[in-house]
Amino acid sequence: MDPFTQGVLGAGFSQSFANKKKMAMACLAGIAGGMAPDLDIFITSATDPLLGIEFHRHFTHSIWFIPFGGLLVAAAMWLVFSRIFKIKEWDFKNLYIYTTLGYATHATLDACTSYGTRLFWPFSNARVAWDTIAVSDAIPSIVLFIFVILSYRRRSKTLARAGMACFLFYIALGFWQNARVTSAIEQIASSRGHNIERIKLNPTLGNLIVWRATYQYKDRYYVNGVIAQPFRSPQILEGTSVAAINAETIYPALGTDSVGRNDIRRFDYFAQGYLFMHEGAIGDLRYSTEPHKIEPIWGIKVNEDNPNSHAEYISFRRPNGRALGETWDMMMGNYKENNETAEEETAP
Repeated sequence: MDPFTQGVLGAGFSQSFANKKKMAMACLAGIAGGMAPDLDIFITSATDPLLGIEFHRHFTHSIWFIPFGGLLVAAAMWLVFSRIFKIKEWDFKNLYIYTTLGYATHATLDACTSYGTRLFWPFSNARVAWDTIAVSDAIPSIVLFIFVILSYRRRSKTLARAGMACFLFYIALGFWQNARVTSAIEQIASSRGHNIERIKLNPTLGNLIVWRATYQYKDRYYVNGVIAQPFRSPQILEGTSVAAINAETIYPALGTDSVGRNDIRRFDYFAQGYLFMHEGAIGDLRYSTEPHKIEPIWGIKVNEDNPNSHAEYISFRRPNGRALGETWDMMMGNYKENNETAEEETAP
C-alpha cells in the first residue's frame, strides 16, 4: 500500500492500545513503525536493475521480522527524542511497544494487495497476495485518518478502535468482492470450455468495483475486466488473450546458467509466473493501464547476444487520463463497451 495508508494504519493500531498520557507517543511511533518496512526501497544496485524489485517486500515485510523491525525503529526514535530533544517521558519500553504495533500492520496490509509479499520469510519464499485491495485506495485511508486525528485530539483509544473497525470492514468487503469476481470468471471460463489452472485478480486503483481478472488455460492467459457493482451481478467486459511463456525455455540462446536466464527467473518469481512477450520484451501481465487490456506497466528486456549481462528493467507506460476516465465510467456504470473482441495473438 501507499506510505500514507501504512502510516495511518500503524498510528490507528498503536493508538488503540494507548492510554491518554501516551496517545501522542503512540500516534507518532505507530506512524514510524507502520512506514518503516518500506525503507527496503533503498536496496538498489547500479549494476543489477532487478535487485530493487527482488528485495522490496522481502525480509523487512516478514512477520518474523516484526519484533526486530519494531526494535530498530524504537531505538532510532528513543535516541532522537530522549537524547537530542530531552523528552524523558518517552521511555524506551513504551516506544518499543508502539513501534512494534505499528510495524506489525505493514506486511499484513501489503499481503492484501496483488503485488506479493514474503510474509513468512525465511521459512517460506512464497509471495503472499490475497488480491483484496488496490495498492492505493483513498476511501479507507481518509476515513481512518479522520479517526486517528480525532483519537489524538481527544486522547481516546475508543475512537482509534472505531477507525480500525471501519478499515477492517473495508478489507472484509474486498474479500467478499474477490469471491464474487472469482465466481463470475469461473462461469465465463466454463462457458468457453476452459478449465482454469490458476487465476489472478486485481482491484483497480482506488476502488473495489472494477477488477482485472487473469486466468490461465493450457498455454494461454485470458484477461477480462469485471465490473462488480453492489447489488448487481458482476458484468464481464470483453477481454483479450495472450500466449504464456516459459521462463526456462524463452530465449534458448541464453543457456541455463547465464545471468540473463537467472534474471528471467527472478522476474518470473516477482510476477508470480504471469509472463508474456510484449513489444520485444517480457511483460508482467498482472498489471495494465486498463483492466481488460494487455498493456503492461513494467517488464524486462534481455540481451540475447550477451547472455551474461543483466536484463534491463523497463517501464512501458502508466495509466493516463483516458484510462483512468474509462475506469471511472466503469465504476459509475456509464461505460459503453466496444463489442469488437481484441484477441492478442502474441507468441513466444
